Amino acid sequence: MVYCGKPSKGCAPCRAKRTKCDQGRPYCGQCRRAHRDCPGYRDVQDAVFRNETRKVVTKAQAGTTRENSKSVSPIPPVENIRDGDVGNLAPDFSTAPSQIVERRTVAIRSFSIPLEDEATYYFFHNFVSQDPASLQAYSHVLPVVYRQNSSFNALPKIIEAIGLAGISNVKQAPELMVAAGQKYARALRAITASIQDSKEASTDQTLITVMLLGLFETVTCSNPESMRSWANHVNGATAIARLRGTDQLRTKVGRKIFDNLIVQIVIDCLQRRLMVPPDVIEWAEIEAEVETNETRPELQLFLIIGRLCALRATVDRDNNNDIGVIALANFIDSDLEDWENSLPPAFSYSIIESANSEHVFSDTYHVYQNTWTVGVWNFYRCARILTQHVIMASLSRNSMPNLALDESQRRQSEALLTNLAYDICASAPFILGTSNSSVYSSPPPRAAAGASLLWPFYVVATMEQGFTGMRAWIITRLALVGRIMGIKQAESLANVLRTKREITAWDKFETARADEVVDDW
Repeated sequence: MVYCGKPSKGCAPCRAKRTKCDQGRPYCGQCRRAHRDCPGYRDVQDAVFRNETRKVVTKAQAGTTRENSKSVSPIPPVENIRDGDVGNLAPDFSTAPSQIVERRTVAIRSFSIPLEDEATYYFFHNFVSQDPASLQAYSHVLPVVYRQNSSFNALPKIIEAIGLAGISNVKQAPELMVAAGQKYARALRAITASIQDSKEASTDQTLITVMLLGLFETVTCSNPESMRSWANHVNGATAIARLRGTDQLRTKVGRKIFDNLIVQIVIDCLQRRLMVPPDVIEWAEIEAEVETNETRPELQLFLIIGRLCALRATVDRDNNNDIGVIALANFIDSDLEDWENSLPPAFSYSIIESANSEHVFSDTYHVYQNTWTVGVWNFYRCARILTQHVIMASLSRNSMPNLALDESQRRQSEALLTNLAYDICASAPFILGTSNSSVYSSPPPRAAAGASLLWPFYVVATMEQGFTGMRAWIITRLALVGRIMGIKQAESLANVLRTKREITAWDKFETARADEVVDDW
């Protein structure tokens, strides 16, 4: 494959005539003025590389033929051979052994690929899922937005920055991390300039670029300050989503971007004990009204978890009655259980028995239909774990009037927490593999799928209920994600958990709401 440089985005007639194409949609202005047919525009990505193998081999063979012709008598053409000359078709090598020319291997020089192109390829290969229903990855939405014609150049820069950071982590190349930081800074400057224009600020490209700033922090995370930056980027993306309003739900691309954003918003609110912003809840309700639980069950899940966020935000700040808190938590947990029971067949998974090993905790693991379903399942499991945490915390204050009911609720919560923790661990081999040679779907593992395990692993590892060997096993899996997939946050979480300190990076800074930190972002 030969790198052909930056290809022209113009239509075929303009490229052939070497005239400047205005790339109008659906037809360019040059073709309209010339009253000629405009075939549209090619996929620029397909034109970056050209397969020159056949051409190079043909030239090499031609060169070999020319060299052979100088030292070996040519075979006479068939049409010039008489019937009596059939026996003389082949040259007589017995009298001229030195004329025998050995077959030579033609060495084809490899062409260097620009670092930016390599970084872009790394990003799309590792963070854009081939599954169009992917929850954590940006699926087919990001390529669509990436190809949109726009003067906004921050999106390619942040994609290159994430790609360079990932390559730096995997190959242990610190000089690439420096280049990644430079790309990141340029993307920030470009975003700062674009948000001055309200129209430019509300585009798909601007929103998804700000969301990718958070992904950059996940890939490069080395201390709690990176988590603060991640949360600030989530807040910034939320502010941009407010500019877009309900209009963002009118297109498929807009809805998909919002779905990815709400996952980040909910995780941040759960960890920092914040309420989900009311307008985000309103948008989720609008989207849920036009979707069915059969096709988009995660939308109903988000709404239930929104109530959990509200409960966690108030339970530690107000003098709530513990009995009332437990009742509310049980209502939420019951709704979560009902949600699980109503899942469509597409969410079913298989339970496979396996010997306990470094790759499989306990003696079973799950096989899901795709990465989307495993992401939704673990989101649900984390929500139920945090709901049970609220119940257990209220029980620990010994304010229940009925001790028998207290003990029954405690045993029920402990049993549920155990099952949920084991289920999250059992989901990991589907992404990380069940052996050194069996890693998800294609080597190397997709970074987006590995990143989706970070929060569930952290929730389980910081549970007050300790399970023998589980915390240590999770630490090894986080280290694997960091080492193989280039996700630095995984290594940082593993290091935090090794200290056995029950801290969370989200608790290291004030619990400011989105609209209070936009200026800081």
